[in-house]
Amino acid sequence: MAPRRRYALMAVLLAAYSLAYFHRAMTGVMEREISELARGSGWDPQVLLSVLSSLYFYTYALSQFAVGSLLDYLGIGRVVAPLLALMGFATVLIAVPSPPLLILSRALVGFSATVAFLSYQRSLSLYFRRDEQVWATSLALVVGNVSAMLATYPLRLALDSLGLAYTSALLSAVTLATALAAAYVGLRVLVDRGSGGGYLSRTVRNLGDVLKDPHSWGVSVGALATYGTALSLQSSWGQLLLSRCFNLDRVTVSYYLMVLVAVFVATSPIVGYVSDRVIRRRKPLLLLSATSMAVSWALLYTSYVLRSPTAAVLSLAVLGASLGPHIVVSPMVREVRGPEAAATSVAFMNTVLFLGTALLNTVLPLLSPPQAVLVSLAITSAGAVVVKVLTRETAAPR
Repeated sequence: MAPRRRYALMAVLLAAYSLAYFHRAMTGVMEREISELARGSGWDPQVLLSVLSSLYFYTYALSQFAVGSLLDYLGIGRVVAPLLALMGFATVLIAVPSPPLLILSRALVGFSATVAFLSYQRSLSLYFRRDEQVWATSLALVVGNVSAMLATYPLRLALDSLGLAYTSALLSAVTLATALAAAYVGLRVLVDRGSGGGYLSRTVRNLGDVLKDPHSWGVSVGALATYGTALSLQSSWGQLLLSRCFNLDRVTVSYYLMVLVAVFVATSPIVGYVSDRVIRRRKPLLLLSATSMAVSWALLYTSYVLRSPTAAVLSLAVLGASLGPHIVVSPMVREVRGPEAAATSVAFMNTVLFLGTALLNTVLPLLSPPQAVLVSLAITSAGAVVVKVLTRETAAPR
């Protein structure tokens, strides 16, 4: 593919991923709006928060294999634009003051958002060299996490000034514009036409290869232990921890959560360069992420014991830095196979990751925040052991 076409494809897919990331994190600062809507409709506020923060991840996870296999079979150009259009429609539903419609919106957004990262990973397997994989993945995570930063303090400001209806309408308009751009790229620029052949037989074969490989399970559990636990904090119960245990107001809570994301954004490109160009390895970085995140959770629990907001924000910064090395997970899970199974391989990892995150978002808000920290510590510690035992190195040798 010509460089100009490759960069046009990257731009559209990164824009789509930024939208998926925004939706992923936005419920983390919407406790007030969700609670007001719940009380006005006779719902339990804490239960509705748990449902909305987890439902995105359930549908995101359960749609992975369907969307991933379609991408491998039909190609990026025929799948991305329709699903982004669905996301734009679902976003409009957020403006309707109805818990059932808000639940439907989160389900549809979670389903359609699946296409963003899977299509980007397929494009990397097709059009990028082996020594560009982690760097290019880190670029996606930087873009996504900048969007997640917008879903913290800036989103709080937008909700306070514009209200939920106008904020969701603006988000929907941006999403539909991205869908149009994806349609243009798919029709005029992209050369990916999919793998062809028998859809069902190819899908079953690719999925069988992934399921039988202990490495796939090891990387997937490692992703849940690192990114999954941090994302649950960010999108669900972190606001409860900071407000109840440290007596912070909702604006300060959104700022504290933004610190975690900002540090992660700063460390990701560095890790990408180190993995691709310096050590040319993946496994040590994933093991480092899981181990250092376990330390971070312990520090966060200590800050609760001390009742120190300063210690809490420092713990979140350390957590963000520890999360950076986890970005090797997507290259690790698909580098053991060819481009024809790239999206399916990442889809498997995402299924484990986001089903686990959805479960965390369902359960942890119902626990006390300190208990949620200890559960995250246990999961991350166990994940480090699984990564050590089950995964293998996938980077190209020197």
